[in-house]
Amino acid sequence: MPHTCQKIGWCLFLLAILLEIIKASFIHDINTAWYFAKAAHITLIISFFLICLSKEKVEDEMISGFRLKSIGITAYVFFVFLLIFSILLEVKPGFIFQNADSTLSAYLSELFLIVLPILLFVLYYGIFKRMLWKSDKHQAI
Repeated sequence: MPHTCQKIGWCLFLLAILLEIIKASFIHDINTAWYFAKAAHITLIISFFLICLSKEKVEDEMISGFRLKSIGITAYVFFVFLLIFSILLEVKPGFIFQNADSTLSAYLSELFLIVLPILLFVLYYGIFKRMLWKSDKHQAI
């Protein structure tokens, strides 16, 4: 995607934060709050998608390599997280959750459908920007 998509993504990110602030401050109806939360969640995922996958101002082979390494590291972290989480749930779900039957399904749907995609985008973007920062720092020396 072109670099201008990154600017659009940051604007959408601010819109998602604004939706959450409006929901927390002014919305008292549970149904309306749910719609605001869903709108903020979808806006947040789209904004992270645009921010993470748009090109830098100067895109070269080194930056493409950093993108590939960042995706690889994010995949490793995701699979380790998934493995640890699966082991913890298999060993004894009652140890983690008081009411393992209903709470477990609600927690897993919340984690995998809402939180995990956002965390993956944030992790990828953080790793990518750190690699760029380290390369700029090393080139200056």
